Amino acid sequence: MHLSRLIAPLLLTAQLASSASLPLRITSFNIRYAATSLETNELPWWTLLCPIWASLCRLPHSTKHLAQIAANATTLYGTPTIFGLQEVLNNQLTDILSGLGSEWSHIGVGRDDGATSGEYSPIIYKPAVFSVVYSETKWLSTTPDVVSYGWGAGSRRIVTLAVFQHVATGKRFIHANTHLDNVSSQARSEGIKVVVARVQAAQAVYGVLPVVITGDFNSVPGGDAYTTLVGLGYAEDIWNIAPHAGTNQLTYTGFTPNGISRIDFIFLGPLSSGLYEGRKIEFLGNVDEGVYISDHRSVVGDITFL
Repeated sequence: MHLSRLIAPLLLTAQLASSASLPLRITSFNIRYAATSLETNELPWWTLLCPIWASLCRLPHSTKHLAQIAANATTLYGTPTIFGLQEVLNNQLTDILSGLGSEWSHIGVGRDDGATSGEYSPIIYKPAVFSVVYSETKWLSTTPDVVSYGWGAGSRRIVTLAVFQHVATGKRFIHANTHLDNVSSQARSEGIKVVVARVQAAQAVYGVLPVVITGDFNSVPGGDAYTTLVGLGYAEDIWNIAPHAGTNQLTYTGFTPNGISRIDFIFLGPLSSGLYEGRKIEFLGNVDEGVYISDHRSVVGDITFL
């Protein structure tokens, strides 16, 4: 038998797999770092009494919230979930992965040393479902390859990026997750440009792939970073293209029952590529059994990569 006859079916199978559509649930959620100085209505992340009285801390309610998001995606739609989280300290990352279970893993490092110090912007996923083709963490500054501040930022800021491949279908996509600065408008605007530049750099290597950008922008629609990202003509807010579920319209609440602003986002791209479809968007409540799990609501997007 000719070798070409053996190879041809394998190539056809690979082509069909890579062209298959991929339904997916993407969640962006600022979980609120484990603060030691607490705001009104804010509970500590964890205390020694937490295993006895879950009502005294946020940890069990936060992991429950994330687990329910993933479980509902599987039950309702049969789709996998990926989380883009913000404000995650190393101990919180350990707690979340432990609470979700051993089948979950993460990409990302602490922003203050490129290892475990400072807040992570981790991407959390299941390795059995998605393989990591490539990943990186870059700093939102003029020197993105080294630990650094950018443009008057109050904190070091990072983007965590991964090129994923869906194990079952071979479908690839890019996910970038970030948390823009809360102090400097210039840092927010320039920072989101770095995010897009890193996505485009990945595409230069791996080809034009569907893209999802998640994050806390600290910028409302019409604000600095949001306007900058829209102006780049690269990606679009899922809120503008997908049906809305639920009644919540805003994502930042403080530790109060009322929404204050919409600063947490899921963007899809590349714009006009025909590589994605927004199926549903919802901002979930951030109170569980009377406990505020965060001062933000999670942004849950159901999408299809085409």
